[in-house]
Amino acid sequence: MILTGVVLTDYGVYRGRNEIGLSCPPDRPVVLIGGRNGAGKTTLFEAVRLCLYGEAAFGGGVGAPGRRGGRRKYEEFLARRVHRDGGGRASAGGASVSVTFRFFQGGRESEYEVTRSWSADGGGIGGVGERLEVGRRGPEGGRFSPLDAVERPHWQQFIEGIIPRGILQLFFFDGEKVARMAGGEGGGGEDEAVRESFRALLGLEPVEQLRADLEVNLARNLTGGGASLRREFEAVKAEKEENARGTAKLRERLAQKMTERDAVRSQADALEARIGRIGGGFAARREEVKEELAAARSEHEGACQRLRDMCAGALPFSLVPARLERLRRGILEDQDAQRRRAGRDALEAGIGRMLARLDAGAFRAGAGLDAGGAKRAARLVADMAGEESGGGEPEGGGAAEPAMGLSQSQAGRLLGAIEEAGSAATIGGLAEHAGAAAAAAERMAALESSLARAPRDDEIGPLVSEARRMNVEEGRLEGEARYIEEKVSSGTALQQHLNSKLRDIMSRIYKSEGSERGVELTRKVQGVLAEYAGRLRARKVRTLERHLLKSAQTLLHKRDLIGSVSVDPETFRLSLSRPGGGEVRRDDLSEGEKQMLATALLWALARTSGRALPFMIDTPLARLDGGHRDGMAERFLPAASHQVIVLSTDEEITEARRARLEPHLGRTYTIDYDGSGAARCREGYFEAEGGAGTSAGAREIAAV
Repeated sequence: MILTGVVLTDYGVYRGRNEIGLSCPPDRPVVLIGGRNGAGKTTLFEAVRLCLYGEAAFGGGVGAPGRRGGRRKYEEFLARRVHRDGGGRASAGGASVSVTFRFFQGGRESEYEVTRSWSADGGGIGGVGERLEVGRRGPEGGRFSPLDAVERPHWQQFIEGIIPRGILQLFFFDGEKVARMAGGEGGGGEDEAVRESFRALLGLEPVEQLRADLEVNLARNLTGGGASLRREFEAVKAEKEENARGTAKLRERLAQKMTERDAVRSQADALEARIGRIGGGFAARREEVKEELAAARSEHEGACQRLRDMCAGALPFSLVPARLERLRRGILEDQDAQRRRAGRDALEAGIGRMLARLDAGAFRAGAGLDAGGAKRAARLVADMAGEESGGGEPEGGGAAEPAMGLSQSQAGRLLGAIEEAGSAATIGGLAEHAGAAAAAAERMAALESSLARAPRDDEIGPLVSEARRMNVEEGRLEGEARYIEEKVSSGTALQQHLNSKLRDIMSRIYKSEGSERGVELTRKVQGVLAEYAGRLRARKVRTLERHLLKSAQTLLHKRDLIGSVSVDPETFRLSLSRPGGGEVRRDDLSEGEKQMLATALLWALARTSGRALPFMIDTPLARLDGGHRDGMAERFLPAASHQVIVLSTDEEITEARRARLEPHLGRTYTIDYDGSGAARCREGYFEAEGGAGTSAGAREIAAV
């Protein structure tokens, strides 16, 4: 089977008619469709599944008989998928999805077209008016004609005959689901899905149904003492069927919740990306930046005040160190001159008192001198005193006089200031405070510039509020999903218990005295059926183990990590061993290795199915590191199937990885979301329209 095209008409984010061709040459099996978060990749992935399986695409039959509210919820889902304008109103009367594919049957190739359409109201008589159309076009070409070989009521069964719903998830899967399966998230729900897929590809449904019918027939034909066993058997079987219906309903509710959660997450991612583009990351910390600006201003003012205090002190003197030195020497000389002058004045006062005493009569009388002799003696003493005091005079003659007239305290303060001005501590403090002031000023300028460029509160506020509301809604849906998962696990455990109880009743039935011949025949037939189922199961398990080992060794970096694999035929539990022996535990693997192993398991299951179906993968590399992304792109995508449709972001399949994939690329597209509520698809992988690298044949695929 090869998918040849998809047409979306007013579906989800796709407005009008949007046609995407998917056929490609056999030697170029990869179709690469790029798109950023929220552009519409998952919507396209969902649309293909919906078109092929309808209500059964999201968990096994949302509207199956006896499931109250299931059909109504499915129709509400369809109504929400009609394209809506910016105001949230339906922009069209309905929506449709068409999928075309080629299929070889009876040695002939035919092309089929499956179209599923519905109206927009979802609440009128007849619900949404869903309609399924299946057309066929032979190898000779021409228009599609209604499928007349199969009656209309059985068209859905015809599609599922080509792509059985039980193995759908092996060929149509998303990276998030693989990541949950690899990480063991979801309470075992993903592991159970794999087990269900394996049971489906075993082809044992008819055998199991025949065994169950034999048990029912035996129980209903018991007589005598076996009547009570029959009633017990019927009661337990009824409980089992009721539990199976309830568990299936829970699974479809879980699938719906997960779909709703993923849709909300996609919208939230798109909104957060928009917020980021207009500065939302800064707006979220506006108040924090304002506080940082206030602190920077305070630090700047403090540094400036310390500089002012230094300038008001001795700091200016440090600008004239030579003059400071001359001033210091002058002050010291002036102080020395003051001391000499004080000594001379004291000496002169003493000489004056001595001369007065020499001039006195008592001195003359005692010395026996007349008045003339006394005067000569006084002059002689004066000359001698002058010679004694002459040592304090400068060489030029006259006595040195103080020039400044500073007191001792004044001179001390000036000398202290001069010493402080010339110290290293003063110069270092100036550099430190000046540097702090400059750094604070630079930080202030940067913060003020950021505040000036930030979006206004009235611009960013509604977007932030809406993003917050979406995050809360996502959390609510996640909580509801986990609650439903727990109930699914409980229902699965109860189902196992009821199966065990039925086997116990059947064992007692076999031992009862009545209907011995029927019991014996039933036992033999069931033994043969059990042996057949066991052999088929064992053969399929061996095939799966072989494919899984090869797939794991292809995808994992560590080629010598896994030497052998084994799968339990009953529980389908996977065990891994190293080449030299010893178990490889899941906890021993990195997150990337776990996801690669989960991908290898799906790949191996698809190979084991023996069906030539295309792979369609949504965001396959989202949670992988660079090395594992390279391995997936180079070793898995080109070899996964004869046709591989990949929906990727530009961070998963980068330009470098796209270049390495180029020999395998049959088609490339990019989904653009124009911001007005509509997505469009154009040829080329993330190539700017009209820019370098755009092929001459690139054209917009979306019409209207």
